[in-house]
Amino acid sequence: MSNKLLTYLKSENYQQKVKPEIYRLLAVIVFTTIYGIGVAWFLEASVVPLYTGGIPGIAQLIRDAVYVWMGIDLGHNFLGLFVILANIPILILGWFGVSHRFTIHSIISVLLQAFIISWIPYVNMGLSSPEHALAAAVLGGLLIGVGGGGALRYGTSTGGLDIVAQYFSFKKGKSVGFISMIMNVSIAIMGGLIVGGRATPGGEVIAGGVIASYTVIRIIISTVMTDRMHTAYHFLSVDIITNHPQELVDQILVKVYRGVTLMKVEGAYSHHEKTLIYVVISSYELHTLVNLVRRVDPQAFIVTKPVKQVFGNFKRKTIA
Repeated sequence: MSNKLLTYLKSENYQQKVKPEIYRLLAVIVFTTIYGIGVAWFLEASVVPLYTGGIPGIAQLIRDAVYVWMGIDLGHNFLGLFVILANIPILILGWFGVSHRFTIHSIISVLLQAFIISWIPYVNMGLSSPEHALAAAVLGGLLIGVGGGGALRYGTSTGGLDIVAQYFSFKKGKSVGFISMIMNVSIAIMGGLIVGGRATPGGEVIAGGVIASYTVIRIIISTVMTDRMHTAYHFLSVDIITNHPQELVDQILVKVYRGVTLMKVEGAYSHHEKTLIYVVISSYELHTLVNLVRRVDPQAFIVTKPVKQVFGNFKRKTIA
């Protein structure tokens, strides 16, 4: 039985299909947990109202607006329930406009995210006084950016406006972090206008400018981390110097599905003739390409360079 298992684990079907899906599922769980902790343990713990992005941020805004305008406390469970219900039409957009697997992983993330935010007890990080608002904004923003960007990097998302941003990023080739920032700055400004100068559920009266400023700090940090971790729509040119060009080209055309250019090159020291394979990829494909090259030619020399823009026949693929 163990030999059969080892054989299967080494098989192409497992390596190419099953293993990446396991990684994506683990990425959903790990990065959604990081995201949820950033929201629940840091932003929600702050006495200064700090808003996360996307659907949870809208839920925070609605909850606080109802309290300051109508005096009604919607309760702690409101955030989780709103996250689940509001994501339904967005997940439909993801299903038809991005990718089925991307959306399935996003559904798992949305449910886990709602559970962490509303139904897991908070851990007191000691950030419940006004002077700790900056620390809450910075640390919360860091975790939210790592969680959201990390999920996108592995072909998943934390749901909500990430899916909308992913949709427009796929269609227009724009930065996911930039698109999300535009959406989320609006939440910060509205939070400052609605809640500023009024008593919050925590009983504090905070100026609108303070609320908006700290939330913008959170957004900037999250945006930087998202773009650092998520590179699906940034491009790379890759030079591969190899002694096995034909086998590598065949593998790249089938497994990565990118066109390649071949050039004959000569080593200055050895004077041995080799082949340089030039290919442009979306940078999330680099891991697949490098593993492919190492499997075919462990001695290959690989150089990558960032590419600002690509024109011509270059297919932008869904990430999952």
